[in-house]
Amino acid sequence: MKSCEQTLPYLPQQRLLAHDYGQVYCRYDEKSQALWTYLSQPQRIPCINHALLLDLHAHHHDIERSGGYVEAANGASLPIRYSVFASATPGYFNMGGDLQKMAAAIRQQDRAQLEAYARLSIDVVAQRAFRFQLANVTKISLLQGEVLGAGIEAALTSDVLIAERQAVFCFPELFFNMIPGMGAYSLIARKAGMAVADKMILGCERYSAEECLQMGLIDMVVEQGEGEQAVRTFIDKNNKHAAGFLSAQKAKEKIHPLSYDELMAIVQLWVENALQLSERDLKVMDRFYRAQSRLFQPVPADQQREAVLTPSTESEAFFVHDRVVNQ
Repeated sequence: MKSCEQTLPYLPQQRLLAHDYGQVYCRYDEKSQALWTYLSQPQRIPCINHALLLDLHAHHHDIERSGGYVEAANGASLPIRYSVFASATPGYFNMGGDLQKMAAAIRQQDRAQLEAYARLSIDVVAQRAFRFQLANVTKISLLQGEVLGAGIEAALTSDVLIAERQAVFCFPELFFNMIPGMGAYSLIARKAGMAVADKMILGCERYSAEECLQMGLIDMVVEQGEGEQAVRTFIDKNNKHAAGFLSAQKAKEKIHPLSYDELMAIVQLWVENALQLSERDLKVMDRFYRAQSRLFQPVPADQQREAVLTPSTESEAFFVHDRVVNQ
């Protein structure tokens, strides 16, 4: 899916379509003038790991420096009017933070590692939330499966959230005495209100796409398999009043401005919270990680069935996906 010409001194406009961004893959739709950014994480848990954050940061930085253009293979300079954020992992947008690395850092009381991970997370959130410092880019998130924890935070950096009907949303952090710290309260409160933020973050419940639509968290629900076409249809319709729509988004940002200082202050709360977790909390986090691993690593059929039928906690049962049960 990716071309790799990393040794050439590409300009940002060239890099966007030619560079290998690791766990990030992008393509440009010339008809809709949309740059599609996919989380591309085959053969691994689709989570917000440190390497993915570095890849996203580099990709976002190139969008910022591009001036809002990509260079096509024929050398033509083409405008980026829409930035679409999606996932290439079937059934999953993102499963949240890197639980294995977080648990290890907490056990070691490694404040520096936790702060570095959290700071890089909000740097990536801020790049997209602040529209890549480009005035004329409308941001869209396409959600086609499980969207958990930090995955929701990442999706909420867009102006428009389109979800397929099978998508499921949840913040599981409270199961192990954590809170989401990379923008959840800031972004949900601005999108759907503080009551919705409290309901989702403190409730640990799973919400369907339709329920999230009713709460105001997402903007459109379409049938399974129709997500990419729905994005194209939205763009076609929006083009008739694109300037007004984009001005409306900027007006909302003026009324309820998001600042980097706000994100950083909450990150510090998150770090302090993490360093105070008990071994019991960390064992719950471990079980979440093991349950995720069973979904994305080959396991003999008899072991899969035994693992599914005897989850060790409610939290592990929470993560067991129907497709594993049916194997």
